[in-house]
Amino acid sequence: MQKFINANYAILQEFINNIKVGIYIADGQGNVLMLNDESESTGGMTREEMLGKNVTELIAVGYMSESTIVNAMQSLREESIIQELGSGEKLYITGVPVFRNGKIEVVICTERDITEMMKLRVLLQEKERIEAKYVGELEYLRARQTDMENDIVAQSKEMRNVMDKAMRVASLDTTVLLYGESGTGKELIANLIHKNSSRSENAFIKINCTAIPENLLESELFGYEKGAFTGANKNGRTGMFELADKGTLFLDEIGEMSMQMQTKLLRVLQEREVIRIGGERTLNIDMRIIAATNVNLPAAIEAGRFREDLYYRLNVMPIGLPPLRQRKEDIAELSVRFVNHFNKEYNLNKVIGSAALQCLENYDWPGNARELRNIIERIMISFDGQEVTAFQVRNQLTPQENEWNRNIKIHEGTLPERISAFETDLLFEMIRMHENANRVAEALGVNKSTISRKLKKYGIR
Repeated sequence: MQKFINANYAILQEFINNIKVGIYIADGQGNVLMLNDESESTGGMTREEMLGKNVTELIAVGYMSESTIVNAMQSLREESIIQELGSGEKLYITGVPVFRNGKIEVVICTERDITEMMKLRVLLQEKERIEAKYVGELEYLRARQTDMENDIVAQSKEMRNVMDKAMRVASLDTTVLLYGESGTGKELIANLIHKNSSRSENAFIKINCTAIPENLLESELFGYEKGAFTGANKNGRTGMFELADKGTLFLDEIGEMSMQMQTKLLRVLQEREVIRIGGERTLNIDMRIIAATNVNLPAAIEAGRFREDLYYRLNVMPIGLPPLRQRKEDIAELSVRFVNHFNKEYNLNKVIGSAALQCLENYDWPGNARELRNIIERIMISFDGQEVTAFQVRNQLTPQENEWNRNIKIHEGTLPERISAFETDLLFEMIRMHENANRVAEALGVNKSTISRKLKKYGIR
């Protein structure tokens, strides 16, 4: 073999140079006989410097830390190592001994650059670690799920982010401010946070700041002693702050609270103590506050309608809830859930069609999930049949307020106003019947552009 190499060196050299894997060959004593261009390019020595050198010499000068040639000559079998070069690159080297008459005649080594492969392996390991972490977190969250979570649809990325924030903050006893349009589900998220907190076994007290008259709100929150004011309960009353002790107080529509009540609420948040109306005893309160608003509080501060210091007390952990029009991936599942809910409530057996779902997804939903729920309920009790259809959806999505206003205007006002009201009512009915501007234009004998312009003028979808 060695004689064959020497006799055909030039041909063999040209041959191995065309192989895009590093190759070098040593004799049975470990002396380098030849190497190709690829192998030369990965090392720090030229071909001339390496040829004839024994691998032990190359190890001694630091060219390599170990050698598969030495390992193969010692073990008398194929050996592989991963060798790191001074440049930081990594080579996977395999040495294969070739025997003649029971002795090693040559050792053929191949080198493969696995630097990128090693990087990918590290990235893969990191990815697997992160995935394992997320799987663990998901299992933890699933283990702590409550019935309330079943009411929250989070197929969309936006709602998954909300759920993630809510579940993360639930275990931390901090104040949360939920903000978003009316009907986006702020109360559901507040329930979720409480149910998954360390206070879940204690009270969850809800106060709608707009539902209680201003003159009664203070007594509802602080409570009062017997005889505190005319008409008071003779035994006094425990306030919501006291009832929420060791639990959670949910202040909904906080943006509508009067400046006077904001001042009193701020003191409770700062001192964590209350005094009943007509009382003298200070009561220490340990409660978590979750506030919710559909009001732009920074704008309300600018307008002088909300205290800035209270805002910063509440805005420790803000969570914004997206409107339904920004999370359309959730509309289909919400619709199906509402249909199932009203099937049970009204003893029905209806389903919702795919075309109806598409109509619902194309609507802007100014009233958010609450409006969607009402529309589904109205359709289910207004129409016969076993399926909620696209026609039924389109029929109910037409703003009824506009229809009521048209019926009034057609009997009142000047001639142009009455003509406008009649034209609006006519177009409304024609669109309901024919569904698109082309058919309406054909039915009325006018151009489509005329119909389109008038539909836009009167705000008819």
